[in-house]
Amino acid sequence: MVSKSAIMLPDLSPPVLCVSIHDVAPSTWPQCKRLLETVGEVAPLHVSLLLVPDYHGQGDDTPPAYREAIESCRAAGHELVLHGHVHLDEGPPPRNPLEWWRRRVLTADEGEFATLSAAPAHARLMAGRQWFEQRNWPVDGFVAPAWLLGPGAWRALRVTPFRYTTTATHFHLLQPDLAIRMPVITYSTRSALRRTASLVWQGQRRLPAAQPVQLALHPADAQYPAVLGQAQRLLDTLLRTRLAMTLQDYASTLEQLLGPLQAARPRAAPALRTAENRTATRRR
Repeated sequence: MVSKSAIMLPDLSPPVLCVSIHDVAPSTWPQCKRLLETVGEVAPLHVSLLLVPDYHGQGDDTPPAYREAIESCRAAGHELVLHGHVHLDEGPPPRNPLEWWRRRVLTADEGEFATLSAAPAHARLMAGRQWFEQRNWPVDGFVAPAWLLGPGAWRALRVTPFRYTTTATHFHLLQPDLAIRMPVITYSTRSALRRTASLVWQGQRRLPAAQPVQLALHPADAQYPAVLGQAQRLLDTLLRTRLAMTLQDYASTLEQLLGPLQAARPRAAPALRTAENRTATRRR
């Protein structure tokens, strides 16, 4: 769901590079730490860490060692982002072959927000914010698992305090409604065939010079030296012409560029209409 905003922004020079590490949780932290080290071996960047409160239903506790690691990341300047709640697709069965392919094959049943209606999506989003608040961890952004946001999830997200989200193709400011093209570089490593195809594709991919880009790494990437090596080479190449910043910093940069335009176009947030209040409206 790409924004239809007519706001025009000047191109940033140099263009932006955002690096994100997904699926951060106690059980994945050793792999995520390796990914942070991999990035740090290229340059001392601030990255966006996408935390899952109850990853795969393993529990929402933050063991002392994990909590200390996250606190250290915050102190080092890394950003914390909400990345779903359980990171599992618990929606109804796919309705057609294309949806089955997208939810069961491409994303391995992890597109948590792909089919949620507005009310349950809103409940999960706010529960995630509360989880961050209970730990005194700031959070401005939300990124859906597998970047899949269904219509209900989009409606819910737009009435939360989150400032931004990203999809596989765009960076979205939520207030005002603005989408900026931002291709994602990521790897699929669940089989040797997919891993090889990803390496070939990313190795020959040509990205538009003026567009912002996101390099998104996942815990499984840490198992494969070929993936880590190519990611480092791509990162080194991108940093020659791009300015690295966190997703949060990019949101702030866009808001500053909007400046008076944003103030001149006030927009009330739409009400979240659940099935219950839709029924009540029809009865009037």
